[in-house]
Amino acid sequence: MIYKRTTLKDIAEKLNVSITTVNRALKNHPDISTKLKEQVLFLAEQLHYRPNYFASSLRKNHSGLIGVLLPKIIHYFSSTLLSGIIKTSNEKNYQVIIGETDNNVETEKMSLLNMMNSGVDGIIIAVSNNTTNEDHFVALQNENIPLVFFDKVPDHIIGPKVLTNDIKGATMATGHLISQGYKKIAHIKGQSASRNAMPRFMGYKTALQKHGHTVNEKLVKECKVATEEEGYEFALQYMKMNGKPDAIFAVNDETAIGVLSALRKLNIHVPHDVGVVGFSNSKASMYMQPSLTSIEQFGFDIGKVATEVLIELINTKTEVTELMQRITLLEPKLLIRESSMRTQKNK
Repeated sequence: MIYKRTTLKDIAEKLNVSITTVNRALKNHPDISTKLKEQVLFLAEQLHYRPNYFASSLRKNHSGLIGVLLPKIIHYFSSTLLSGIIKTSNEKNYQVIIGETDNNVETEKMSLLNMMNSGVDGIIIAVSNNTTNEDHFVALQNENIPLVFFDKVPDHIIGPKVLTNDIKGATMATGHLISQGYKKIAHIKGQSASRNAMPRFMGYKTALQKHGHTVNEKLVKECKVATEEEGYEFALQYMKMNGKPDAIFAVNDETAIGVLSALRKLNIHVPHDVGVVGFSNSKASMYMQPSLTSIEQFGFDIGKVATEVLIELINTKTEVTELMQRITLLEPKLLIRESSMRTQKNK
């Protein structure tokens, strides 16, 4: 059985007074008599009346809803992002609607449309890897829907952006391997469409060149999805090469974990024979055998800052040029663990 929600009108009709009078009585307005207030409160309790904050917010042209759209929810990094977004939203009295695109452009467009039709006050977006035409973001901005982009951001859209310094993180990862005495460092690159892949590849090349190493394109392999399975297969391929690498820097922890599994199958010692570094500091990286060196992206902080910027954009009543052009770049941190730490005598 579906129960009808009690409204102010229901209470007003039973007491033969106006809706405005009931509303004032519930708010303890001084113009309403004590007797009527008691009647209203008693009837409200009997009928299980609860204020409809959503309807009230719509009348004020403010829903209290924030949309969040990202390519994948399953990853640990995504879960930390969402934790930062949800916690900050709750603190600011906003509720969150979450959507996943699975890196599908049409799903991205439909999800954004659904969020807009749900009356969200603004949307936080990590762009799909396969999004090349960005017109749907322009259309949302033309509808005065505040947008903040995070982690994977568009190339040509003006709007606040919050992301990790991927180039610096990859430079740190590769530089660390060089400092441990590794000479032939391979890179498992993200898929070409990924908006994180190129900055991390650039950081890898920057570190090699800085330390006088040449970039060997044969040591660079590109993922289709960037999964553990791909890391596993690429590692097997690397170990069959003439001039095989003695270290592997992977675009994310998932592929790096696949690498560790393949090396373990081949009885190749990590880190003495081959060093491995990942990116994103997933929960699993700490508990691998050996534990995985990785780059911390601070997903919670990215989510927190993106939410704060969006709420500022929603509430601002003044010139927003500076805010629209704001780019917040969070600095990564290298977390050194067993997979890349050679002892001095083994360098």
